[in-house]
Amino acid sequence: MPDTLKKSGWKLLPPDTVPADKRSDHVRYCSEFAAGMLDRFPAWAEGLDEYSPPDVTGLMRAIQKHGLEAGLRRFRNREMLRIIWRDLCGLAPLSETFSCLTALAEICLQSAIEEHQRQLEDKHGMPRGHDGSPQRLFVIGLGKFGGGELNLSSDIDVMFCYPQSGDCDGRRSLANDQFFTRLARAVISSLSELTADGFCFRVDTRLRPFGDSGPLTSSLASLEQYYQREGRDWERYALIKARPVAGDKEAGDRFIEVVRPFVYRRYIDYSSVEALQEMHSSVQEDAKRKDRLDDIKRGPGGIREIEFLAQCFQILRGGRETSLQTASLDNALREIGKLGLLQRGAIKEIRNDYAFLRFLENRIQALRDQQTHRVPPGEDRARIARAMHEESVESLDESLARTRARVSERFQAIFPSRPAAVTSQKWVDLWRNLRTDRQDIDQRQEVADNHPLAIFARRLERVALSQRANRRLDRFMPELLDRIDRSALQEESLNRVFDLVLAICRRSAYLVLLVQHPKALDRMIALFDRCEWIADKVIRFPALLDELIDPSLGQQVPDHSELEHSVDRILGAAQGTEAVLEGLNYLKLATELRIAVGQLQGSLVSEEAQAFLSSLADALLRGVLEIAAQQIAARHGSFPASEAGSPVSTESEGEMAIIGYGTLGATELGYDSDLDIVFLFESVAEMSDGARPLPPERYYARLAQRVLSFLTVMTPSGRLYEVDTRLRPNGRAGSLVSSINAFREYQINEAWTWELQALTRARFVAGSHGLSVTFNRIRQEVLCQERSEARLAAELLEMRGKMRKEREKDTAIDATNSPKYRSGGLIDIEFTAQLGVLTYARIYPRVIHATGTLSQLDELASIGWLMQEEAAVLQNTVRQLRQQRTMSSLLPGEPLEPLDTCAAAEICRQKLGESTDP
Repeated sequence: MPDTLKKSGWKLLPPDTVPADKRSDHVRYCSEFAAGMLDRFPAWAEGLDEYSPPDVTGLMRAIQKHGLEAGLRRFRNREMLRIIWRDLCGLAPLSETFSCLTALAEICLQSAIEEHQRQLEDKHGMPRGHDGSPQRLFVIGLGKFGGGELNLSSDIDVMFCYPQSGDCDGRRSLANDQFFTRLARAVISSLSELTADGFCFRVDTRLRPFGDSGPLTSSLASLEQYYQREGRDWERYALIKARPVAGDKEAGDRFIEVVRPFVYRRYIDYSSVEALQEMHSSVQEDAKRKDRLDDIKRGPGGIREIEFLAQCFQILRGGRETSLQTASLDNALREIGKLGLLQRGAIKEIRNDYAFLRFLENRIQALRDQQTHRVPPGEDRARIARAMHEESVESLDESLARTRARVSERFQAIFPSRPAAVTSQKWVDLWRNLRTDRQDIDQRQEVADNHPLAIFARRLERVALSQRANRRLDRFMPELLDRIDRSALQEESLNRVFDLVLAICRRSAYLVLLVQHPKALDRMIALFDRCEWIADKVIRFPALLDELIDPSLGQQVPDHSELEHSVDRILGAAQGTEAVLEGLNYLKLATELRIAVGQLQGSLVSEEAQAFLSSLADALLRGVLEIAAQQIAARHGSFPASEAGSPVSTESEGEMAIIGYGTLGATELGYDSDLDIVFLFESVAEMSDGARPLPPERYYARLAQRVLSFLTVMTPSGRLYEVDTRLRPNGRAGSLVSSINAFREYQINEAWTWELQALTRARFVAGSHGLSVTFNRIRQEVLCQERSEARLAAELLEMRGKMRKEREKDTAIDATNSPKYRSGGLIDIEFTAQLGVLTYARIYPRVIHATGTLSQLDELASIGWLMQEEAAVLQNTVRQLRQQRTMSSLLPGEPLEPLDTCAAAEICRQKLGESTDP
């Protein structure tokens, strides 16, 4: 192997190409099987350099000439010769070898099924279902066959299935299960029996329901029942690789959909952690056996460890991250990297090591067409070294040792052997006594009846738990009590922690999560002690516990592009509207949690937190609008794009736009904020073009109603947002949607001053890009009209006075200290900024591009309406007040730090009360 490849890691392409004049000698030396085929069938040597995937036409000719069994074997041997030749000569990338071997197995399997089904139908008739429909066998490939990654001497792991029970329609009728069992046995015999021509493929059916003791074939209904009632964790692991490979592939696809919920749980599935740990221990113990040291599949640092690594991520996260639901190991590794579950560099290294081991496995098996994974000794080892383009046996051994060491090191880093937790016997005894004999006098002296732990134990008595949940709870609670004691939590914090345990004890997989991740447990306790808002969220939605595992929680918050990518992934992968909405709701919960933790830890200031929350809302609104539009279009069709010469815009399409107002428009959204939105549309057609056409206003009103429904509907992960649409033209009295022309007319001729104020904070959020251009043009036209500063200031002062009187009546709000309503508070500063924008936009149109208060103050300082010192005072006050406001959402009840807003109040008073026309 060249030194550069030794340093950089193995490539997915072959390491070297054998010169054409040396290929025959090279292949004969490295493969006795290939040499035997070339000696026996010299004509097969023609065209071996060329890529030519297995073709069913060639198999049919071989069967017609030699009969089924002999034809299958001769075709298989000829194709194997080509595959081995191209592999050994460095002409084929690993993916080609995999795909050709898999295609060869599929073609041979399909041909055997067709031939034997035809013979059985001649005797017994066509199998029919209970509804009279014809029934055909379908075969599910598992293992490397299902993954499309067969090696040169693989078994093919399969399950033989059929869609429905019933009977054949012939004179010598058989029940469908008998018919298909006979068919399966005949197919297995034709493929795997050893004859003078060798064998075709060894067939392994032990992964079927109940293994060797179960029926050889099963109906779709019986399979569904089995996996719902009897399915075991290792079968979930096996079914990751499930794929229809032959027979009735439509029925095979239905099987995949039936078992998908069994394999991939909707939430991150920590109920499988214990089973995966047992498998992990089994893999490690098996690898340590002396007879495994030369086994590159099952030995330490072997192929199985890499496969286990990828499939663990698939089992744990595949229900939520549906891109992980792939039978291909290489595709799974790529997706693990894209999702950031492992670093891209680690994924590259793993893929290179896997390729090296699979190339080596193929060269070992090419030697004599034997199913072995051991590097042979003696002269055979020298042959393997040459096949791997190594300079010597020692060089091969060094390359293999480095590769296996990297695999083992990576495996241990991701799945370390965790020692049993050592918990003080004190806490074990305390918990046992609380559960078994609460009336014990000594115990009651230690835990008073009114102590949160005693109250929790009494509440727990009313919860019906399974035996497994009880076992997990008894393992978890001493760990929790030990950490609580060391944290010295206050009673309020203890109650939050115990409320969470009550919420999750019946879904005991979460207890496993916290036991397996002690740092996540510590993080949870610390956050519950610090923040009631986070505690309430996690108690209501325990799936958020998964986020606590990430050590970067609070330090890495997804930006706008990452959020857009996450929304696209949810829209593209989730099946059905309910799953999409649940996915979007979880994305909101998890992102808000990360933002909140970041602000609590001090890595985010309020301005950054509000910007992240606003980006999150933008992405979610875009996603909701997309699925709502798809549903309305499916029912009512759509509208064409605007024609040239449209009275409003030649760029707008016949679509809708969502305009954000208020804190959303200003990108100043807070935790649990409502969304102020307005729906605009434009269409040049009179009716939509669907089966149930509608005029534009009714069409877009239904679309807007669907969007509002999706935003506010309750899912298992909560609801997205409360929504306020009162800022639309004419408020509640107006239509839910406005045409872009009507919106323009209203804003120019009828809008009140408060509506102009709102428009200064408005921006396009989601929908038609053409409408966004038109909206921005209208917004500029409206805001840039000439206005009297004195008259405008008087109106704003009048509105401010009315707001103060209203707030004085509301005893729930302390207007004196409220960040929003106090003198010199957020409302005063916003009014001041809006006065400047509305007055001077005619002269300096650029000021309207800012929709947030801080950026508006920047613009007003740049044009001289505010002095730089005044702008700095107002901006500093805004930042401090916003920090108070957002932190009061996270830490309700905590006293606000006193802030001096007198300077800001004086600036606002001067601008609002002493203004003159320019």
